[in-house]
Amino acid sequence: MASASVLIAEDDDNFRDAVEDAVVEDGHSVVCARNGVDALVALNKVRRPALLLLDVHMPVMDGVTFLSHLQFHPLRDDFEVIIMSAVVNPERLTHAPYVTRAMRKPFDVSEIQQLVWEFAERRPA
Repeated sequence: MASASVLIAEDDDNFRDAVEDAVVEDGHSVVCARNGVDALVALNKVRRPALLLLDVHMPVMDGVTFLSHLQFHPLRDDFEVIIMSAVVNPERLTHAPYVTRAMRKPFDVSEIQQLVWEFAERRPA
């Protein structure tokens, strides 16, 4: 089975750590960011192709603003985004550039694990 490269952009430490632990436990590589600005920097640290797990509401730079910056990144086609939110209905962002899935928090971490495996099979590193 192929492994995936994952960038988790999430400001909730407990949630981010839980997702990171589950994804790493499955054998995938993970880079974490606490906000959209950190996530933009992390794009250069993550092995490509990469799956981005992106929270909508974060301090400094939110997920929507991050997506607007991603569209200008020279390697933007190397990334797929799963957008997540507990505050707003993330479904309204399903058609945003590079977003392949929108998820409302809380959700079962096993859902993310399955999506990461699907990404790894679809876009092997």
